[in-house]
Amino acid sequence: MEVNPVRYSLRQLRYFVVTAETLSFTAAAKLLHISQPSISTAVADLEVSFGVQLFIRHHASGLSLTQAGRDLLGHARNLLKNAEELQLTAREMDGGVTGSISLGCLVSLAPPLMPGIISRFVRDHSAITFRTTEAHQDVLLSGLHDGSLDIALTYNLDITDGITFTPLLSLPPYVILPKTHRLARARKVSLADLIPEPYVMLDLPHSREYFSALFDAVGTRPAASFRSSQPEVVRGMVANGLGYSILNFPLKSSRTVDGEDFVIKRFKENVNATTLGVALPSTMKPREVVKRFATFCESYIRLLHID
Repeated sequence: MEVNPVRYSLRQLRYFVVTAETLSFTAAAKLLHISQPSISTAVADLEVSFGVQLFIRHHASGLSLTQAGRDLLGHARNLLKNAEELQLTAREMDGGVTGSISLGCLVSLAPPLMPGIISRFVRDHSAITFRTTEAHQDVLLSGLHDGSLDIALTYNLDITDGITFTPLLSLPPYVILPKTHRLARARKVSLADLIPEPYVMLDLPHSREYFSALFDAVGTRPAASFRSSQPEVVRGMVANGLGYSILNFPLKSSRTVDGEDFVIKRFKENVNATTLGVALPSTMKPREVVKRFATFCESYIRLLHID
């Protein structure tokens, strides 16, 4: 005899998760292609089954999660993923590999790294789909914690408890300069040489502190003359003569989208490198399809040609 019978369905959990992500019964109903009363009734029935209130209903401004709703959301996502894993395991018994992966990537790494990894992976796993998120580090770590991300490609910057980080590649920072800059012909550039020059900052959380801290060795941090959260904009500003900047991930092209050129120089000093790797939530067992992709990422990144 079943001691603790399950009094909810996977369908109800799915409705709960989508509603929690949209904070609107109407928006969730549109995403799920069902009627609004059906989803609100299913969520209400789930609250009865759980014996807790999941949402606060605001008449004029939608929904907000209760503390119980926030606490249960990650568990609900994990259970849905495990249910999908069971289905995929059954399908794989017949020779197929299917599934979906929610992949996060640090915004500065996404353009040169993420398309190549996904493209090469789906060549051999054509039935696997991806939902991608390009964001800064805090968003990626939050997504891994709450289950909205399965895996993230990022640096070892402020990795928090509950995250397993596998280091793969050490990436020392380098400076980029306008091709007409007085230092453009130098073999290497000193940090001290850059102090009087205008600085174009990659203005992302963690990144801006990391790059600025490089100058602590010479006693003066640079003040940003220009800043952008988009790496391509930073490169464009440099190529158009507005100053220098510092980046980490190696580039295969020194031409910007507007057709201007910049030069890449290493530092004379032994500057602190960042480490590129794969981050996974340690509080949830990864699904088989995620483990396969993580293993692929490790092989792909370790074999990158870094000059």
